[in-house]
Amino acid sequence: MNNVFNLDNLKHASNVPVVHDLYDLTPDELLLSQEHYESEVRSYPRRLPLAIAKAAGVLVEDTRGQLFVDCLAGAGTLALGYNHPEINQAIIDQLNAGLPYQTLDMTTPAKDKFIKEVMDFLPESFAENARIQFCGPSGADAVEAAIKLAKQTTGRNTMAAFHGAYHGMTNGTMAMMGNLGTKERRQGLMSDVHFLPFPYSLRCPFGLQGDESAKQSIRYIERMLSDDESGVQKPAAIIVEPVQGEGGVIPAPAFWLRELRRITQEHGILLIFDEIQCGIGKTGHNFAFEDSGINPDILCLSKAVGGGLPMSILIFNKSIDTWRPGEHTGTFRGNQLAMATGAKALEIIRRDNLVKHAQTAGQYFREGLERIAQYTSCIAEVRGKGLMLGAEIVKTDGSKNKFGEPEADPELAAQIQRAALERGLIIEKGGRQGSVLRFLPPIIITLEQIDFALDALSKAILATAGPAVVNESPVVSEDVHWRDHFIHTGDGGADLFEAALNQTTQVLKKVFEECNSPYSGLEPQVLKSMINNIDLDNQQLPLDLVLEQTGELIAKNSIIVQHPHCIAHLHTPPLLPAVAAEAFIAALNQSMDSWDQASSATFVEQKVVDWLCGVYQLGAQADGIFTSGGTQSNLMGLLLARDWAADTISGHNIQKQGLPDYAGKLRILCSKKSHFTVQKSASLMGLGEHAVECVDTNPDGTIKIASLVKTVEALRNDGLMPFALVGTAGTTDHGAIDDLAGMADIAQQHNLWFHVDGAYGGALILSRHKSRLHGMEKADSVSVDFHKLFYQPISCGAVLLKDKENFKYLLHHADYLNREDDLLPNLVDKSIATTKRFDALKVLMTMQCVGTQALGAMYDHLLGQTQQVADIINQSADFELFADPVLSTVLFRFVGQNAVELDQLNKQLRIDALVQGKAVLGETIVDGKVSLKLTILNPCLTLSDFESLLNEIRQVATQLELVTG
Repeated sequence: MNNVFNLDNLKHASNVPVVHDLYDLTPDELLLSQEHYESEVRSYPRRLPLAIAKAAGVLVEDTRGQLFVDCLAGAGTLALGYNHPEINQAIIDQLNAGLPYQTLDMTTPAKDKFIKEVMDFLPESFAENARIQFCGPSGADAVEAAIKLAKQTTGRNTMAAFHGAYHGMTNGTMAMMGNLGTKERRQGLMSDVHFLPFPYSLRCPFGLQGDESAKQSIRYIERMLSDDESGVQKPAAIIVEPVQGEGGVIPAPAFWLRELRRITQEHGILLIFDEIQCGIGKTGHNFAFEDSGINPDILCLSKAVGGGLPMSILIFNKSIDTWRPGEHTGTFRGNQLAMATGAKALEIIRRDNLVKHAQTAGQYFREGLERIAQYTSCIAEVRGKGLMLGAEIVKTDGSKNKFGEPEADPELAAQIQRAALERGLIIEKGGRQGSVLRFLPPIIITLEQIDFALDALSKAILATAGPAVVNESPVVSEDVHWRDHFIHTGDGGADLFEAALNQTTQVLKKVFEECNSPYSGLEPQVLKSMINNIDLDNQQLPLDLVLEQTGELIAKNSIIVQHPHCIAHLHTPPLLPAVAAEAFIAALNQSMDSWDQASSATFVEQKVVDWLCGVYQLGAQADGIFTSGGTQSNLMGLLLARDWAADTISGHNIQKQGLPDYAGKLRILCSKKSHFTVQKSASLMGLGEHAVECVDTNPDGTIKIASLVKTVEALRNDGLMPFALVGTAGTTDHGAIDDLAGMADIAQQHNLWFHVDGAYGGALILSRHKSRLHGMEKADSVSVDFHKLFYQPISCGAVLLKDKENFKYLLHHADYLNREDDLLPNLVDKSIATTKRFDALKVLMTMQCVGTQALGAMYDHLLGQTQQVADIINQSADFELFADPVLSTVLFRFVGQNAVELDQLNKQLRIDALVQGKAVLGETIVDGKVSLKLTILNPCLTLSDFESLLNEIRQVATQLELVTG
């Protein structure tokens, strides 16, 4: 076990305890000695009866050699865990420097460095006008100083605090404490303290929940301060913890803090933030208040700010620096060792990006706690921010108190805490009646250690609150509610379906409304681990819980295509009528192979196909079939071309006879910029990728017609057999549209099947730019991709044929599907898929609701806007534009002012922008250089959205330049 504590090699302790049996928690000699000599005031040893022998990182070893994961960490003091080697070295260096241990308030190099580290850690808007004050060693000392400063600055004597507050154990701080039990025997506490309702949804004094609870709290405060009969004198200050710690890990909503800031400013009241416990990275921000975008007048800091050693400070706006010299002192306010360790801790946190780690690891931890809550009946709520988390324990029988709230169960909370300790996990309690389990691990905790903590907690809850609620293996009986999982016909048969869709809508509504980036920024490995932790075998949950979990874990960590900075791929935001159509498609579950499985659906698909053939002017003999998208459409077009060619050349039937002996000579022609599915199709058809001859392109990405003619002639001269020509209406990178009319003429002259891949640019047929598709009407087959610029949900495509007779090459008889005596159509006759979705409904409803004119106007707008964005990039010294846009893609790269190794820089820029949740960009190669790509598809965006996007890219790139040198 000693290797766990190798401090020389320790950075982030990654070990976890191995617990075979319950730990022995009977008092050993040291605990008995403590009990004999120490006062009854001791508290932690009563709940956590262990004597610590040594510790490192997140791990603690007791005198029995038992190893624990510590999720208390000195009540949040040890942000970097125990005995961080760099913190230890900072102490050694400070001792060797010859400076005193403490210097009152005289300055030293260590003090100057610490101050500058603190100022750098603050939001710039707060730091620029801030002053720092060193107080006594405890957090209570800082709060006492804040009280004095507020009163002397405003000339008022009243203070306002909140229900559930904890600010210390001194005369003034205890007066502002919410816990009545702790101060019930105290007399003569500071007077003129008024308590206000803190937003606590689970136990709201107004009987409200969620944001409504917080809104009512703000209304109460503002009404009280504005009421000349409220009986409450205007306070000097309002003091608040942005996340209440001892009060039960209750975060204040960001909007609530903003409103509190507005009210205090309007009334001339100072706002004090007590971040003694919640500050210094724990909540996934440097300081918890940063999430609200405001600044306090006074900030109280202690605990982690000293790097694990005693330290407390005030930071306040210089405009309220009303102290006179020596008016507030403290002998140990000059603790030099704490300044050295504090400065080093802040440096490490910033250098190692530990605040971001606290955010992602905290989300991972919270997801795990929420999973446990779903499997038990004793957790009413999981809450917190970052790695400051809490779980409120209630009666397992679901009983309510007289206010209709879940009945707290402090005895069970204590039992779970003890059972967790027996399994190697140290956690704390707090909150109302001590019924909240609290988690304050060091912000270096690893996912492996979080997994251990979650496992230990789960086992502790099972051992105390009873087994988790899980569904056993299905048994055929009257008790099995299979019917609840289906939609039924008849009265009430769809009630559960209605409830499920309503909740799904609300979950997704919340995801979209709270979305502020194209990706959550959750580390990919963290997300993978979260998803892998889903139990698919033993924990069947109610649908409402599954929907909530899907929203939190899946939807919130998805790429949000509606966000302005999601602009990488041919991946559009879907239109509302098409999204609504998806509900019809899923619920009706039509299989588009035979009419007796898809009655109205069959006619709808044929209606839409006929309409498309008319739009593309393919003629009276045209027909088509819906596909999964461009890849399947291209495969079908070329598959039909191959079979047509064999039939035309020699009357060979590939369906029945396989490939002809000359198959190795068959060739498909396309441009070098054509989609890779041409090669993929050739491979799948048994011709091999070598059967594809790629023709040179012009600088704009279009095929060179002269080179095409020469290639056809050269192939024939070599005894090879070109049979198909692929034109591209919108290449993936450049958006180039080939000379389709010229290619159609060449195909006709050389008897080639002409296939047009219109997956990207084919939608231009509805716009005023449709002349750019001239020649498509002469194609033998056309790929249409609706989930691109037709704005349909994935997947949705079609392949159209100029002559429907050519579908015969796909026809295969099946007695149960396409009987010869059937008078009704069966779409399986012309599809390579048997089961096929009713995707045509999406297009039908879209055209009914949105219409061709509106869609065409969207495309016209996009093409014009793409040119404007390209101009902005071209005029920027930080970017290089690679080519003038043809459709809606912009190819460019960051060049910066001092950038070197541009290929590697831009590769990393795309990755960093993605994982930081700043932007989802594309990447390709242009003339051998790495290029970033904007694919502009969302017609709702404005130029200001693109300016914001480019600024984000510029900032990420600039940071990357600094890191890479």
